[in-house]
Amino acid sequence: MYGIGGDWTQEFQTHQPPGARLFELSPEEEAAFSAAFQQHQAPPHEWQEEFMQREHVVGEMPPEFEAAFQKNFDWANEFALVEGKGKGKAIDANSASWEAQFEAAQRDGEAAATANPINFEEHEQLEDLWNTLRDNLTDTEDVQNILDDPSSWENEFSDLSAVAAPQLGPYTFEPNNPYLTHPDPMAEGIRLTEEGGSLSEAALAFEAAVQQDENNSRAWMMLGNVQAQNEKEEPAIRALEKAVQVDANNLDAYMNLAVSYTNEGYDHQAYLTLERWLATKYPDIVAANPAPTTSISSWETHARVTDLYLQAVRNGSSGADMDADLQVGLGVLFYGSGEYEKAVDCFVAGLKVRPGDYLLWNRLGATLANSGRSEDAIEAYHKALEIKPSFVRARYNLGVSCINIGCHKEAAEHLLGALSMHQADGEGNGQGGSVNVSGNLWETLRRTFMMMDRSDLAERAVVGADINQFRGEFEF
Repeated sequence: MYGIGGDWTQEFQTHQPPGARLFELSPEEEAAFSAAFQQHQAPPHEWQEEFMQREHVVGEMPPEFEAAFQKNFDWANEFALVEGKGKGKAIDANSASWEAQFEAAQRDGEAAATANPINFEEHEQLEDLWNTLRDNLTDTEDVQNILDDPSSWENEFSDLSAVAAPQLGPYTFEPNNPYLTHPDPMAEGIRLTEEGGSLSEAALAFEAAVQQDENNSRAWMMLGNVQAQNEKEEPAIRALEKAVQVDANNLDAYMNLAVSYTNEGYDHQAYLTLERWLATKYPDIVAANPAPTTSISSWETHARVTDLYLQAVRNGSSGADMDADLQVGLGVLFYGSGEYEKAVDCFVAGLKVRPGDYLLWNRLGATLANSGRSEDAIEAYHKALEIKPSFVRARYNLGVSCINIGCHKEAAEHLLGALSMHQADGEGNGQGGSVNVSGNLWETLRRTFMMMDRSDLAERAVVGADINQFRGEFEF
């Protein structure tokens, strides 16, 4: 066993070699961890592990609902204090009182806002969810039900946010790509990836490869992988979706797509994608347990898919012959339900088979960070960066963990270092004319400067800025 006992030990003990644990806990630490775990059952979402991002404009609702909303819910504070693959998202409700409330919550809760870093990033396209809920609340009786029982709104919202599918559209290519004239951009992209070259350069090479052959599923998958590692989740999802569309048997694309969905808060889509991975690799298990024909909730889907993965683990090999990808998928499922100790068990088990897997080290770090163990997370991120120095996402996550422990200057340097890795072809920041940028990195850097009481620096931390302007005060 690699985790902390309880029923989970009995459930999983026949599949994990005993003894070794990545981070040993004393009895007192174990008790403290268990107490903290019980207080955080609601699943935040980072994978990378990560926090605070886009602003969404919320549509109008019936006056009765607006009144109940303002009376019963402090959404400004709630969304300011959530996090990540994995990224809490702020809302702009288009009202002066809302903006004032949000700004106050932002000032008072800035430190707490970094408490759950994942790029397992928090919930979806809020404007779309609001509009969906608005369209469903056309009956006065529906509004009255929420007035009588405000908690019903939370249940409705959670269910909608869980099942909403991303509508990101087709992949957007970078203009003026020099690799379009390369004789073999696919091979060049693989070389850059394997030799630790710039992820931004590798992405350009893979973009050229798929533009030459749009049915190259492996090229789409490689493109999605490097964009995710480069802290650019939305283009990663677009590319990975295309990879499985072109080849329905692309196992690696399914698994990485599930992780990216988790990072962006598309939980239900993540669970269904994990089920498709299992159906492709272990068809007998899925065939023997067919999905219900009627629509079910996200949590029911989660429970069903988790049970399928547990069956596959029980039927599989152990030790060096264990399927590490099964452990990854199960870890993602446990992460999605906030069962972090079980997720840690799975990722550590996977690392026993693939100790050089920098993605797994990063996922372990993200899980530890979201369970309040930032110091242990930092160790895991450093391990990922030892293996893959150009891994932007791990450096971003390292910065977030530094924020969590109050080391703001170090956090800024890690974030600036991550942004410097976005350089492509020697440009000042690699994002000047780019269509696929990481607003998340810039926003986190800006908030870090605000925590340092450096509004002068925060004003300059905007997408497309030249990062060289910060070299006088920070080492990166």
